[in-house]
Amino acid sequence: MIKFFRKIRQNMLSEGKTTKYFKYAIGEIILVMIGILLALQVNNWNQNRIEQKEEKEVIAKLHADFKENKKVLKDFLTVIKSQANTEKKLMSLIGVSKEELFKHNLDSLLYVAFSASEFAFADNTIKNIMQSGKLNLLKNDIITDLLYKWNTLSEIRKTRMGKLDKWSDEQFVPYLLDKVSFKQMDMNSNYSWSGKSKVKPDYYPLFQDIAFENYLDNHLWYNQQVIERCEETDKLIDQIIDATKQKAND
Repeated sequence: MIKFFRKIRQNMLSEGKTTKYFKYAIGEIILVMIGILLALQVNNWNQNRIEQKEEKEVIAKLHADFKENKKVLKDFLTVIKSQANTEKKLMSLIGVSKEELFKHNLDSLLYVAFSASEFAFADNTIKNIMQSGKLNLLKNDIITDLLYKWNTLSEIRKTRMGKLDKWSDEQFVPYLLDKVSFKQMDMNSNYSWSGKSKVKPDYYPLFQDIAFENYLDNHLWYNQQVIERCEETDKLIDQIIDATKQKAND
């Protein structure tokens, strides 16, 4: 084809048809440019198609992850609210008579109130798109904004939970060490080392101590901060599920 066009140009020049040659040359340039533009358009179309497919796959994964996260958070909220309610029950027993106090299974109440609680979200998809710089794949501004809010709220929630754990480990547990029997408390989980303590701790003085009430109050405050952040997280999960639902099903 190139030889064909070259031969036409040579014939025009040899016949002295310079004006026609230039017109032909311009036409040839225009055809080449059109060809290049078409090739670029096809390439852009293919690239857009690939990105749209990848975006749909990412959104579908996000939708599935956050549906799972909804279940995980629901279970965690059930546990931590149960802990808070048990702490409130313990607080209501402070100052009561010995007869009234020992009507309750104090080891069981203490075990529930101070049980370790943790959970892990399905966050591989969001981590991958954040760390790989693929967030620009998501053309939906609503989803993008929600994911930024998710990251921000996640940091706040982790900070609150970290403060609760740190305060419990460094303040509350040391205070309880010579006042309660962890061995008896652990009977509620049937651990092999659990059982009745031979030293028979007396819990009555603990429930007459204003310090215990203050420790409970502060622990409840930290718990409440975690609960509130988790409830905010739950609402945000609902928004993300709703925002990704239509795109995931397109």
